[in-house]
Amino acid sequence: MAMLLQLIFALSAFIGLGSAISDALAAEFGYPAGVDVWCGKAYRATNSSFEPGGWLDMPALSHTPLLDLSIRPRTNLYLSVEEYASVIIDAPISYMDGHAFVNGSFNKQDNLTSPFDTLFIDVSVVESGLDLISGQNITINTTNNELGFFLSGLTARLEPYELVITGASGDGAQFYTATTQLYYIPARTDGGSVTKIDNLYGGLLVQDYLSNSTAWTPLFPYTFYVSWDGWLELSIDNLRVFKDKGYNIIHIVPNAGLANEAFDFDELDEFLDVMDEIELWLMFDMRWTYKNLTSVEMQVNRLKARKSMLLYYTGDEPDGQVDALNATKITYDLIKSLDPWHPVSLCLNCLNYYFEEYTLGADIIMTDPYPIAVNTSWSTQYDTVCNTTYGCCGCDDCDGNFEDVPNRLDLYSQYQDILNLPKKPLWGVPQAFGNETFWARYPTPEEEVVMNMLFVNHGAKGIAMWDYPTEPDLANVTSALSKVLTSNTVSSFLLGSFHAQLSVDGLPRVDAASWIVGSQLLISVVNKNYVESPMANWKKPSGAVTGN
Repeated sequence: MAMLLQLIFALSAFIGLGSAISDALAAEFGYPAGVDVWCGKAYRATNSSFEPGGWLDMPALSHTPLLDLSIRPRTNLYLSVEEYASVIIDAPISYMDGHAFVNGSFNKQDNLTSPFDTLFIDVSVVESGLDLISGQNITINTTNNELGFFLSGLTARLEPYELVITGASGDGAQFYTATTQLYYIPARTDGGSVTKIDNLYGGLLVQDYLSNSTAWTPLFPYTFYVSWDGWLELSIDNLRVFKDKGYNIIHIVPNAGLANEAFDFDELDEFLDVMDEIELWLMFDMRWTYKNLTSVEMQVNRLKARKSMLLYYTGDEPDGQVDALNATKITYDLIKSLDPWHPVSLCLNCLNYYFEEYTLGADIIMTDPYPIAVNTSWSTQYDTVCNTTYGCCGCDDCDGNFEDVPNRLDLYSQYQDILNLPKKPLWGVPQAFGNETFWARYPTPEEEVVMNMLFVNHGAKGIAMWDYPTEPDLANVTSALSKVLTSNTVSSFLLGSFHAQLSVDGLPRVDAASWIVGSQLLISVVNKNYVESPMANWKKPSGAVTGN
């Protein structure tokens, strides 16, 4: 019976592969009617290939330097009980984005031209003209400059304030401007939780409600997608079992077989009561219903005041499913109107398919390349080739090796650079399943750790593996890893500094990253080879302090 439930749960992940998109949606994308597609590609042998579209390319670069001034709040929201806020200001020299920059500023007093290395800035509220920061300066070609201001001149409300930053050279001949939105919202009065996103380092910030703490504490989410009807629902004690293994949040996959394609909410409430009691954070999944706005409104209103509520999850591979391009954003706007205190996430499956449009509907972007025991050039399910315009092999445009994991995360980071938008946090979805559809076997425990740590090394700010229950060896090794990654000793580095890739000499296929906090250095080295390897040498990152 357990194996049957596991199989049903596994197959539900690929329910979208069974039918074609609507004729109206196909026409919108410019696809032939009645053709099954995944990531915009036909994948059945009875259909021919066509250009999927949606590809995000590197723009043409400028031949002359540009100054790319930008501003963003340090956290995605501030509460009415807070007195102080800050903004992060970037002023890099770029050849991709920005406005013309000339490295010279004329001083009228001595008739001399000096290098333009200082930008004089002011920050104000657009609608009222209220000055928040005046007469400050930052160095040209620097990023992550943090400047603070008091919130006393603003009134907490649900609508964001538009802020504008103006920057000028000393002689006033070169002038730059940028805008951002500041959410300064009412504090909760219903006992519900609040989750912040740190827009500097990308982590989540929560308050420990069990100790009534008002301090904002970084949280590194480490969990699985957990089957509701296939495991969790079978016993309420499974919640404590799951948390005791070290997983600090739980992502419950709803039951697609129910009439409401979600949950028996009276039954779910009993589980949520226990989660509130033990502070097991909830990642609430609406994958089957996120385009049903009536259902979304009901679910959000029912969940939003929970103490253990951490964040929402809407589109599960909406790019693979080829959902309407505005679907995730429409739902995102509705959720935010009902619950501005919690972020929204989704998971993309495709390498490069309408990334901008789908990610407009999320605060956090997840990705799930599954590279273990999969043929990425020939579809074992559909007996067709797989390439950039045709076929579905389970891992879109992958090579079927460990490199698919860091490559995907790095590309998603690069896409955000190309779009020149404030970077949203990226989370990883390592493969923890097998013996089904495209994947011939489960990962080994060693492979599981490698995939997890490759995501971490390349900047993932959370991990949610697909799926639970899994093989006992994988449950054991991830339980051990969870207690390392979620510990304050390690998470303070992962969420309190920037990761840096290290160059490694002496051995191929070794991935190394470092984090520096104060005078302390954390290094993670991952061996992607399938044999024990001799020692490799890594280059100490600049700024690191080493001792005996």
